[in-house]
Amino acid sequence: MEWRIKLESKTGWGDVTEVEIATLTRHVTAATDEDVGLTLAESKVILSTIQRLIVEGQIDEYVTCARVCRSCLKLLPIRDRRTRKIQTLFGTVEVHAPRIRVCACVNHLGLHEVSISSLAELLPDRCTPELRRVQAELGARMSYREAGRIMASLLPCSPPKHSTISNRLARVADGLDAGDREMTREPRLPKQVIAKDAAMGPPVTVILDGAHIRAVPTTQSRLLDVTVGKVLGADGQSRRFGLALRGAGAPSVTLRAALVGQGWRPGSAVTVISDGEPALRNLVKAATGEDVTHILDWWHLSIRVRHIEQIVRGMEASETPVHPTILDAAVLAERLRHLLWNGYANEAHRVIFSLRSRADAIAEFARPAHRERTRKLCGHCEELATYIENNEGAIINYSRRYRSEEPVASAPAEGCVDEIANVRMAKKRRMRWSPRGAHRVATVRAAMLDTRLPGQITTNRKAA
Repeated sequence: MEWRIKLESKTGWGDVTEVEIATLTRHVTAATDEDVGLTLAESKVILSTIQRLIVEGQIDEYVTCARVCRSCLKLLPIRDRRTRKIQTLFGTVEVHAPRIRVCACVNHLGLHEVSISSLAELLPDRCTPELRRVQAELGARMSYREAGRIMASLLPCSPPKHSTISNRLARVADGLDAGDREMTREPRLPKQVIAKDAAMGPPVTVILDGAHIRAVPTTQSRLLDVTVGKVLGADGQSRRFGLALRGAGAPSVTLRAALVGQGWRPGSAVTVISDGEPALRNLVKAATGEDVTHILDWWHLSIRVRHIEQIVRGMEASETPVHPTILDAAVLAERLRHLLWNGYANEAHRVIFSLRSRADAIAEFARPAHRERTRKLCGHCEELATYIENNEGAIINYSRRYRSEEPVASAPAEGCVDEIANVRMAKKRRMRWSPRGAHRVATVRAAMLDTRLPGQITTNRKAA
């Protein structure tokens, strides 16, 4: 059997051209499983040929139209002829890119350049936006060298260098940052109008967490902090964000753009859920320019209570019969969790003090095996008391908020830590990161997961 693939092009002037792309031949009687369908090598040749013909035709017609002066409709002369290579997703194409003289009706005062390149205005980077986006997306998913190998093995494009993919990712990240700045630009409206519109803004919830990645030696620190999180809107939709505080030019702008994307307006209520780190809360406050409501993450509070419960249960299980003081400590530990879950921080302080005194009493009569446990119990009680004291205003009635189906923990942000930071920049990987490079990768990964990359197709696929 034989197939012929032909490409027919029709210009704006009605000229029709037909070009034969390829001829495929397959055996019928002596066919094998390798003869079924197109091979990868054949598809690469066909795609690259089609791309070359389409790009050449597009550029030729574009240059021809660019030679017509828009003011006087005069055909402009060509100053010199040259060729340029354009990188596309399906191969590198060499096209004619002449320089065109500027019309005298526009440049009669000599204020403009003598000649221009219309192709440089159309593709200043000499690559298509789709290629830049795919390289940035793959570079955000895996190492730059691995991304180049995968593109070269599956696509008919020339094997890109790892530095090229890194630079393309940087340009996409800088474009996203520029879009955030444009989104958060304050409108020049009267204050009465802004205040009236702000009253209509829905409340939003910001859930924050952080990750630690390996830093390059020039940063004079072993680890680098990356802040990630989600902004939950009133409609249940969420938007991810990621940034490196030391690498972002304006960290508050990135977060403010995520807030605006979820419907936030100046004056709207903002709730922050974090582990109590003041820097995270201050970041949201700087982004909004207003006071925010801070809620201490229930998981970080609960895990400290859990340590106390495990020690008391261990002492209770090893005693036969159980001493009354240990039984009292078990009841107090159970009550401590109940009080914190319902937002009674002051009562929890008194229970912790009672637990501390019970631990001292147990140490007096307990066997030597229990003395180490009582020492740890005292340490965990002191740690929990300090943690509650530092975040006393952020401890709320978690039970009521949970029944209202509102978030009480930073679990969504901890999921973002894996999706944005750990998958690509975890400490176990060999690569070290500069602050600016880490910020760019985190920015692109967050946009990729939310399908916010320019030209990205919205799908339900799970990110690598």
